[in-house]
Formats: sequence, C-alpha cells, structure tokens
Amino acid sequence: MNTIFKKGPMAAINATIPTILLIASLMLINSLNGAIPDLAGVDAPKNNVRIMHNEDGTYTEFRRSPDERIIERRTYGDRPGGGGDRVLHMLIVYRKDAYGKLRSGIVYDGAGTKLYRIVYGYHKRDGNLVAEDMFDARVKRTKTMTDPVTKKPFEQEYPVRYLRYRYDAQGRQMKPIVICLPAGKRAEELFGKEGSSHADPWEKSNNSTINPNARPVR
Repeated sequence: MNTIFKKGPMAAINATIPTILLIASLMLINSLNGAIPDLAGVDAPKNNVRIMHNEDGTYTEFRRSPDERIIERRTYGDRPGGGGDRVLHMLIVYRKDAYGKLRSGIVYDGAGTKLYRIVYGYHKRDGNLVAEDMFDARVKRTKTMTDPVTKKPFEQEYPVRYLRYRYDAQGRQMKPIVICLPAGKRAEELFGKEGSSHADPWEKSNNSTINPNARPVR
C-alpha cells in the first residue's frame, strides 16, 4: 500500500510539469506580443514559419501571414548577463502590397519600443526596387528646405539611413549604395549587426522553372 501511495502523487506531479511549462511559455509569448502595440499578430501555419541560426549564436524566426503580405522577423539571443536563457532582441514587421512588393517596415527592440520605420520606393517604368529609406521613429529629424514655387522655407523629414539600388545591363540587382546618418557612426552601431534589410526565406522556394526537369546551363 505504501508503494502505491507514493507512486500516485509522483505520477500526478510528472503529468502536471509539462502543463505548467506550457502555460509559462504561453505567458511569456503573450507578454512579448503585448509589449509591441503595432504588432500585426501573424497567426502563421507551420509551412509559413522559417528558423535560421546565425553565426553569432542568435537565431532568427520568420513568420508569414497566410496571404503572404505580412512578414515578421524576430531575432532571439542570450539575455545579457543571464543564465543562458533566450530573449527577443529585435523584431521587424514588413508589409507588402497586393503585387508582392515591399511597401513598409517597422523595427522594434526587444522591449517593444518602436525604433525605426522603413519606406520602399520603386521605378515607375520597370517596377524595380530603387530606394529604401529608414526614418527615426523616436525623434523626427528634419532639415529646412525651400519650396521651388513659393520660395518659402519648410521642414522636411530626412532618413537616418537610405539605400539606393542599382542594376546591371542584364537587369540583375547590384550591391546598393548605402548612406548612414548621423555622420561618424557605423550602421552596426545604429541598427545592430543583423541590420534591417529585408530577407525572404521563401524567395528561393517561390522560384520555379517552366520545365521541372530542366538543368542549369554550364
């Protein structure tokens, strides 16, 4: 009887531990989501989630909405001075239009503070991406300009970083021209090592050939 009495409570405790851990994990996820007011709240199916491990030990999780118009990029890493537990370092929410072109992005830190907003621009004729401007979401940085018609001064917001994309004669995208402001600071200092440029882990899987049995030309 003593043996049966001891096994009963232990079995109940062992069965309860996974439930407690699951509840704790859900509470942590909800607290992270709640700290980010503009979070889109992507409820992504399994085939719309990608996880990439980075060389510095962090890992990045991509989540894509079912309509493929919202992509969340979450970067997790060790807590500074912590005991090896992982925390959210950065979140970027990208939004696309109905044609699959990037239109905007918002960068948050791990605490949910909005840091930067990103705007994308395309060429009117061929639709190629030509501009990516990042603005400070905490402080509106402006400079005085002169209206060419009225000749009156006005304040215009300027980006803290902007990229200008170029293409070769075959239409292939080349490395962009990057200008980072304020002067004297490196991009890594402002935006972190991983940066904020968009990376789509589904892009390669979306590329298909007309002939599935075709081989690359050598």
